[in-house]
Order: sequence, then structure tokens, then C-alpha cells
Amino acid sequence: MSIVAHDELPIHEVPRIKTRVLVGADRGSTETTVWEQWIDPDGYIPMHFHEVEEVLVFLSGEVALTHENETSVIQAPATAVIPARQIHGLRAAGSTQIHMLAFFPTASPTIIATDGGLRPMPWEDRENSDPPN
Repeated sequence: MSIVAHDELPIHEVPRIKTRVLVGADRGSTETTVWEQWIDPDGYIPMHFHEVEEVLVFLSGEVALTHENETSVIQAPATAVIPARQIHGLRAAGSTQIHMLAFFPTASPTIIATDGGLRPMPWEDRENSDPPN
């Protein structure tokens, strides 16, 4: 068993998002990844997909979640389950910061752009991509 004290973990910040890796391959997990993320009112996660299912737990804020070609506005607290290989992205829909957790059933998730190429991890993503609608 391993215990991870969140306050001892680094928070990685790039222009659109802050991310803290709570669990993943670099923390000794073999089958699960959990990211804690904060997105400011002008922030977003560009359209992308994963090879595995993703579970998003919105802890606070109002989120515009685009899945395939449909956008839903979600008020936290709420949870969204995104099936594997389904294109999605999100942005803040309100004037407050989004606080969320992202769960993956793999220790090493990948982020795939809509054109099929790999996207950088959130803490490395300095690209100026278009926000979801």
C-alpha cells in the first residue's frame, strides 16, 4: 500500500490549466491515474480523446463539456463518464474556477488530438489550441 500526501506533490501550471498528479505510474500505480486540475474562468482543455475511459469528477465550478458534437453545461458537483476514443474537451462556463479530478484506468494515459497525433500532457501543454465551443 502507498499513501500520497497531496500537499507534498507539485502543482504544474501552464497558461490554461493547473494539474497535480495524485496517482500514476510515477507514483507506483500499475493500473490507475488520477489528476487533480484547476481551470480558470478563461481556461479550457482542447478537444482530444484517450484510448481508455475517462471519469471526470467536477468538484466546483460550471463546466461546458463538449462530447463529440454536443455541448452540455454542467454545474458541480457532478461526474461525467467519457467512453474510450470519444472526442471531448471542456471550458469554464461561469465566472469561477473549475476544480476537478480526472480518473483513468491505466497508469500511463495518453492524450490524442482530433487529427490522431499525440498531444502533450496537461503540465507540458503550452500550445495555443482553440477552446471547445
